[in-house]
Amino acid sequence: MKYSLTTLIACLAISCTALGQVPPPADVVAEVNGDKITRNSLAAECLQLHGEDELYFLINNTLIRQEVERQRIVITADEVNAEITRLANTFGMNTQELLHTLKQRRSFSPEEYQQETWRILALGKLAGSRLNPTETELQEAYEAEFGAAVQARQIVLASKAEAETILAELKQYPETFAAVAKNKSTDPVTQPYGGMLRYPIRRHTMNPHVENMLFSMQPGQISPIAADFPFPGQFTIYQCVGHLRPVEIEAEEVKRQLFFHIRAKKLPLVSAEVFKDLQDRAQVNIIFGKPELYSQHPGIAAYLNGREISINELAGLCVQKHGKEVLNDMINRLFIEQACRREGIRITEQDIDSEIHEMAIKHLPLLANGQPNIELWLRMATEEAEMSEFMYRKNVVVPMLALKKLTRPHTKVTEEDIQRAFEANYGQRVRCLAIIMQDQRRAQEVWQKANRHLTETNFGDLAAEYSFDPETRLARGVIPPIARHTGQPELEKEAFSLKPGELSKIITIDEYLVILYCVGYENPSSMKRAEVEVDLITDLFEKKQQALIARLFESLHGQAVVHNFLTGESRNHVLQQAQPEGPNLR
Repeated sequence: MKYSLTTLIACLAISCTALGQVPPPADVVAEVNGDKITRNSLAAECLQLHGEDELYFLINNTLIRQEVERQRIVITADEVNAEITRLANTFGMNTQELLHTLKQRRSFSPEEYQQETWRILALGKLAGSRLNPTETELQEAYEAEFGAAVQARQIVLASKAEAETILAELKQYPETFAAVAKNKSTDPVTQPYGGMLRYPIRRHTMNPHVENMLFSMQPGQISPIAADFPFPGQFTIYQCVGHLRPVEIEAEEVKRQLFFHIRAKKLPLVSAEVFKDLQDRAQVNIIFGKPELYSQHPGIAAYLNGREISINELAGLCVQKHGKEVLNDMINRLFIEQACRREGIRITEQDIDSEIHEMAIKHLPLLANGQPNIELWLRMATEEAEMSEFMYRKNVVVPMLALKKLTRPHTKVTEEDIQRAFEANYGQRVRCLAIIMQDQRRAQEVWQKANRHLTETNFGDLAAEYSFDPETRLARGVIPPIARHTGQPELEKEAFSLKPGELSKIITIDEYLVILYCVGYENPSSMKRAEVEVDLITDLFEKKQQALIARLFESLHGQAVVHNFLTGESRNHVLQQAQPEGPNLR
């Protein structure tokens, strides 16, 4: 969907007028170095990014509320809170712990979760008797929970031929089942326990054919092969260990517990059926995203069964759910825009097109006609960013272009840079084995062991036993050849000081301790610097610029005087009058 910011803000104002209200003032939600971000501009941004998805959520939620009102169903706040408490207890938490966990892991505010809980309760009540368990369902649930059971072992195999061979052997020697399971089964859960299933098998808990087979077996008996079970392409052989009697508890004592357990299991499926029925009967007319209809339906996002859903209502929901995140992005873009204004930098549509052109060349193969595949790149980029092409150009490409233009005059590639890059890519390299550790005392012990018997084989054995890094341990110390100027000066200096067969000192790199054994040297490439200089310069410029961009963004972010009224946060308050004069790239 592509509509201008002006159009969306106008729609917001029109919606208020249509409802007979005075348009709200342009409330300020944030200030960045004195520049204001208004609530209307935030709402417009949220609508652009999330309006379509949230409109469908709003329609669906309104659909449920309309049906609840039509049937005069009442869901009280106490019911909602009681359901949240019940769910919290299910996970061994109190209500506050559950709400905190949901906010941390799923960005669900307490209010949003209360609304979602109301929605679930509403669908449950709309489902009515369809959720109630039948006598058959209650009986099956009782048997699955408390009924007779079979304790069994299993051997899971990936080949039918292997399964047939093993089955023939087991029929002759059934007492070897546990040993064969330990040696041959591919199931990691039961293999260490001789194939013993962790829990006894009760009725109505697995494949009925396998279930009936197990219940018909005698202790010690070996089953036929269960093909494509428990998963396709797997072949399972069972041995009956014994039969367990039902739990001595009357069905009536646990009927209430089973009743609610079955309802909870049926709720997702039945709710989906109820919801689909409501959708099938609903009359929905979408206006949002169709600018040609705005003049005929000013301020309206959609009609649902004759009820108006206003753009103002939709914008409010978008701000409630996404406002903080979107505002943070707007703040970041604003201080980049301010830096561009101070430097007299402008971003044109031609600049944006050129940047997209370059990205398509860089990341995708050229088309048959030699042109970049811009259409595919835009499709991939917008899908990854989860935004329209219009918002991708505005929110992703423009800020990056601005940062590139701000840093371009400060990005220099020197003669020394080019020579170091050439040596790193085409110069001499040293092949070493490495042992990587974290404990100083252990490193000293291993160094002594390596030095006492200094051979490549012994060093590899020590790496396989002691190296902290799993890849190095599995590879018996083998690491990629070490080149110069790759960002590890201490490691490079020590490696290039060694002769073949020599042992390094213990090298400290961050929190790790490294011991090297020199295997030998690789000769430099025959490539001439002049042949690759253009590529080296291009690569160096890009890497240096990316580093400068990161530093510039951090500098602008740190210098900015920001008041976020949506979250109540402010920073650099004492610097409010001190506007940064230009990019700080030192």
